[in-house]
Amino acid sequence: MTAYGGAGVHMCIARALEMAGLGSDALRLLPCDRAGRMNGSALEAAIEADRAAGLQPFLVVGTAGSVDTGAIDDLAAIAQCCERHGLWFHVDAAFAAMAMLSPKLRSQLRGIEQADSVAFDFHKWAQVPYDAGCIVVRDAAAQRAAFSRPAAYLRREARGLAAGEPWPVDLGPELSRGFRALKVWMTLKTYGADRLGAVVEHCCALAQQLAEQIEGEPTLELGVPVGLNIVCFRYRATDDGMQAAIAADLQEAGEVVLSTTVLEGRVVLRAAIVNYRTRKEDVDAIVTAVVAAGAGRRYRRGRTAPAE
Repeated sequence: MTAYGGAGVHMCIARALEMAGLGSDALRLLPCDRAGRMNGSALEAAIEADRAAGLQPFLVVGTAGSVDTGAIDDLAAIAQCCERHGLWFHVDAAFAAMAMLSPKLRSQLRGIEQADSVAFDFHKWAQVPYDAGCIVVRDAAAQRAAFSRPAAYLRREARGLAAGEPWPVDLGPELSRGFRALKVWMTLKTYGADRLGAVVEHCCALAQQLAEQIEGEPTLELGVPVGLNIVCFRYRATDDGMQAAIAADLQEAGEVVLSTTVLEGRVVLRAAIVNYRTRKEDVDAIVTAVVAAGAGRRYRRGRTAPAE
């Protein structure tokens, strides 16, 4: 059995296949465009090649908000492909699902409504304390069939504490679990969907402002176009080691916290804006701090360079 996803698909997909006993070799990682979106033609070709080889394709994972860049696959096209080939269509929307709460952004997720299952995190843009992951499945009977197992000590009864359906244990791999739903309910009850959608818009607007500042700063360069809330960029004309060093310098100084990732074989600095408290002043501080840190490192490098 074989599964498919873009090259930037989250690492949990390979881990899930390992846990299922299929092994990560069953996952076909397909090429993506420069923005990080899965190549639809490559998906079709891979499915047909595996079937011709006697294998059994069963799953396609579309990404809505990749961890590296925030890229969103063409979900509508993937849904059509899955329908043609009779495959399960899962969307990993850990980052971007909350964009559905924004009238300005939800069109980017066109096709997510056709998925067989969608996974997302309330502890990202919904501002819920960690951890609060969620999965929704179109066919509830299929979900129960996958996880429900009889046990004498978990008998369903017509009355008493063991009465009622469904049991959470029938909906996932966990038996014992914390009451994660409470903090989700309290957040939605307090703020409502419209205000959470406004948070998503706010973060994306700040990401666009950051991208504009980077493009206007001669010592910086944008890594990829910004689609949502993640901005990838580099300190210009320096090696990968310099990018990692700048990120570490800023983290240790307590000024700004940037991570790094790799795009097209190059290390880039990565800013992911998800907190409702982030302001324009914070975005300004990112550019100022990176420019200063890069200039300082270039100066020290020049001072210590061996004489020719």
